[in-house]
Amino acid sequence: MTPGQLDRRLLTSKLTAGAVAVVLVALRVTYEFAVTPQNTPIWLAVILLLAPIVVMASAFIAFGIAFRPLTQPLALRIRENAFVVPGSPVWLGRMAMGWALLGTLFLESDPSLPLGARIGINTAAALIIAAAAIPLLRGPRIVVSPTGLTIRAGGRRQVAWDELVRVPAAPLPLTVRSPKLALSIRRPGHPDPGWLLVPLELLAVEPVFLGTVVEHYVEHPANRPAIGTPEEYTRVTGQPTTP
Repeated sequence: MTPGQLDRRLLTSKLTAGAVAVVLVALRVTYEFAVTPQNTPIWLAVILLLAPIVVMASAFIAFGIAFRPLTQPLALRIRENAFVVPGSPVWLGRMAMGWALLGTLFLESDPSLPLGARIGINTAAALIIAAAAIPLLRGPRIVVSPTGLTIRAGGRRQVAWDELVRVPAAPLPLTVRSPKLALSIRRPGHPDPGWLLVPLELLAVEPVFLGTVVEHYVEHPANRPAIGTPEEYTRVTGQPTTP
């Protein structure tokens, strides 16, 4: 997979998750504001009530199948002065859809309430629903830049290249249940380096592939200024950047 293909598939996942979130909100709004005991058959009311759950469950399964190739791709995104490990589209998409549906629970359709109260409550609900877009735009990621690593996965941390050392020839045995990026890092006051384990289960990258890229720049400081260019990506990974 090339960076161009990765970008396109990630965009598709975001648009798909956004479309599903809109459908979920529309179904819930229809039920809250259009269903009345006087004018709506009971069977239609039940269908509208259960429809968001059915759509959500189906979308959860479909996302896992459709975007499985993006679980651990052998590719990074290319951005100005950086190579970027994006968040998992499956995880981000499911979070956005779930958050959108959760936000609709705050809708208030009780006509007995004052108009101002209903407007205020539904405006707050709309803001909560809009927050579903946040995980689509921002999420866990690792940025490989000429100055080092910016890690937003299991916490936030900046790691300069000078803090990292080459992985020892006989590294400590590491037993982990989920994929992690193991970084050998200097420890002030200690002669031997320690380990920084970065969780990757919420990121879209193959762990060994990422580790190879990071290790290359630990061992070759002269190549760091070129990080973020298509030519450097091809040189380091041996992969084209398009189509």
